[in-house]
Amino acid sequence: MVFIVTALMIEAAPIIEYFKLKRDMNSHEYAIYRNESIALIISGVGKIKSAMATVYLYCTYKATKNDYILNIGFCGAGNARYELGTMLIINKVTDMDTGRDLYPDVFFGHFLPQEAICCFSKPVHKEDFENSTDFFCDMESSGIMEAARKLTYAHNVVILKIISDYLSPDNLDKNVLQPLIKNQLCNIKRIIEELIQHNSNMDELILDKEKQAVDMLSKNLKFTEAMKQMLMKDIKKAKLKNLEPLKILESLTVTTVNSKSEGKKIFEQIRQQLK
Repeated sequence: MVFIVTALMIEAAPIIEYFKLKRDMNSHEYAIYRNESIALIISGVGKIKSAMATVYLYCTYKATKNDYILNIGFCGAGNARYELGTMLIINKVTDMDTGRDLYPDVFFGHFLPQEAICCFSKPVHKEDFENSTDFFCDMESSGIMEAARKLTYAHNVVILKIISDYLSPDNLDKNVLQPLIKNQLCNIKRIIEELIQHNSNMDELILDKEKQAVDMLSKNLKFTEAMKQMLMKDIKKAKLKNLEPLKILESLTVTTVNSKSEGKKIFEQIRQQLK
């Protein structure tokens, strides 16, 4: 299932109409709109609210790690490098309160520009910055990422931001904003289709030799079933990047350990090499 988190109804309304979503009357804590394959929640503004809404969606609909999370909303831009209404795919989120960087894995949407975004706890104005304003900003993305990293894989998380202003958030007109979302609905649909196709392709990427190598590693290095599944995902992503994970795996198939802690250290080393 595709879970969409928007902060505001003004962001959600065109999406609800386009995908023919209906209000879920069983949800009283949040406004949720859904059909058979998509559920959209309106979280409210801010990273804490967006994180809570994401977790609520996952728990309410008993989601699995094969479902998708999309955060779709407006962002501010520090300069006019892109026109208003341009949709960006975010490949790096920086939480400006903690300084922490969070990374969605972007294997899709190469027809759109990719950029990093800074997530603030309050609206950002150009006059707040004396130096460079060459950045993009929002108030929800780090909350989505923090919640999503506990719920699903990084390649199943998508942050889509549509530029609404050049750091002048107090002068926004609703009549101008909604068409900005409407103009991107076909691109949003295309992103969702690419996500689903991407995961379908990933299921075909593991060959018998990789499976055999993972089975042998798991036995010799005392990997848990969860670790084994994580490794399989990493191998698929490595193959999408045209790497050769089998060479990495085969070099360790004769290695053995005496404890699970030793195996865990090697497990982390393998994951780093596969990146």
